[in-house]
Amino acid sequence: MYDTFKTAIATQVSALSGVSAEIVEPAVGVSNNTANGDLTLTVPRLRMKGNPAQIAKTLAEQWKADDMVTGAEAAGPYINFRINRTVLTRSVLQAVHATGSKYGWTNEGAGKRVIVEFSSPNIAKPFHAGHLRSTIIGNFIYKLHKAHGWDAISMNYLGDWGKQYGLLALGFERFGSEEELVADPIKHLFDVYVKVSAAATEEAERIKAMDAEAAAAAGPTIQDQARAYFKSMEDGDESALALWQRFRTLSIEKYKQIYARLGVHFDVYSGESQVGEGMSRAIQMLTDTGLLIEHEGAKLVDLTEHKLGKALVQKSDGTTLYLTRDIGAAIERYEKYNFDKIIYVVSSQQDHHLKQLFKTVELLGLPYADRFEHVNYGLVNGMSTRRGTVVLLEDVLHESKEKMHDVMRANEAKYRGVADPDHIADVLGMSAIVIQDMAARRIKNYTFDWGRILNFEGDTGPYLQYAHARLCSLERKAHVKVNPDADVSLLTEEVTCDIINQISLYPDILAASIKSLEPCTVVQYILKLSHSISSAWETIKVRGEADDVAEARLLMYWSARTVIGNALTLLGLEPVEAM
Repeated sequence: MYDTFKTAIATQVSALSGVSAEIVEPAVGVSNNTANGDLTLTVPRLRMKGNPAQIAKTLAEQWKADDMVTGAEAAGPYINFRINRTVLTRSVLQAVHATGSKYGWTNEGAGKRVIVEFSSPNIAKPFHAGHLRSTIIGNFIYKLHKAHGWDAISMNYLGDWGKQYGLLALGFERFGSEEELVADPIKHLFDVYVKVSAAATEEAERIKAMDAEAAAAAGPTIQDQARAYFKSMEDGDESALALWQRFRTLSIEKYKQIYARLGVHFDVYSGESQVGEGMSRAIQMLTDTGLLIEHEGAKLVDLTEHKLGKALVQKSDGTTLYLTRDIGAAIERYEKYNFDKIIYVVSSQQDHHLKQLFKTVELLGLPYADRFEHVNYGLVNGMSTRRGTVVLLEDVLHESKEKMHDVMRANEAKYRGVADPDHIADVLGMSAIVIQDMAARRIKNYTFDWGRILNFEGDTGPYLQYAHARLCSLERKAHVKVNPDADVSLLTEEVTCDIINQISLYPDILAASIKSLEPCTVVQYILKLSHSISSAWETIKVRGEADDVAEARLLMYWSARTVIGNALTLLGLEPVEAM
């Protein structure tokens, strides 16, 4: 929104100094303190000979005010400029009104395609709270690319293949319940997996205590049988594949219910099992390029000269591993989707694996090797519920909803006025979890704190939802309607100038976010905007004011509400209109 003013400043400074406007304009930024000025030129960045403070003083004295930039004042090596606030305010508020939910969007990615792979739970293991980070960060990155015009594809690459499915099948034979499987496939399969894993561990301990002859006579262990079962799956055994397919289909349906609560949609449900010829082609390509070496019947890629160790791609029994399937998947995805970029949203614990994958793809000489990106994140500590140590994501979502319900019920009068308290409690609970997760840089580990996140005050999800709902309420109760042609010259107070400045920065926030892929950039921005609105609440009123003043203020508040709502939506949250 400041571009027109920056260009005007750059043009005149260039004429006065002889420095190219292309160098001047990037040196002009929004002032940190509007009391000193609206825009600031950092003179040292002009690379002019002489004392920067003296240059700033000379340029400020030579400045000719006009309808756009009304004044200039030197402050050490800086020049602070005053702009026509009415022109800025009008252009900002009219832009928000004209574009609404797409305010700040660009066509920067037009004609380009990105695949964002995220969430990716393992079917045989719990869909636990740790998957939350990949799910919500990935969803943000997907939505952010769409906001910048990319053809974005959200992909869930399920962990749906491997020896653990042999173990799971054996476990279901022993401990499974058809009724429980249909009722809650994710939980039941996890329970079965825990039981059969415990049985396998107990058996291994028992065999360890035997002498060699007795151990040999004991026959195939549970782990041996699991390996054999998975080998039969890889060999295409119909009955083995039928049971596995049933586990997969039922689990995906349950995942979809959880994702719906989180406001997450996947364009593609893929998985390790879906990698077809790409795997054998990957092995062949590794062989042809001389990258593959054999060791005791197993096949590896030696990446030691790249400080990445040796990567196992095929076991001695012929079964494949993650890296093999990931290389095969990369080949097949490019051939199917012709992507310009593919982003893997995976925890920092997988840094080494992703580095091995990317380096192997590069060494294979694939022409799209530079299109791979890993977006990593830290761990969550202390995320537990009343139900035990293994924390299923659904349990966390349920508990956050119940805790928000308790908070809401504490104010009975307000609670009675909420149209759908159950839904609102659910949205507020998820907002609490998501905003705590995204408040800091994603690589940082953080400690989950129920007490802090559920607070309606401070920098929390409920606080942001309250700020949005309060602005919706103001609009409903106003005696005037939102008028894009309101006389915005009446918005002269310092706090209103601050709010306008914040609203004007949203397109820049989106531009910065697409470069860093950091949700915290957006979270910190809307927290700051919400604080500014809170500062104005008692003094910049709408009700009881003359119509022209009320219209100007309502347009400002409506624009702020629109931006907060847009940002919450980008973060994967449903903006609440009443609570």
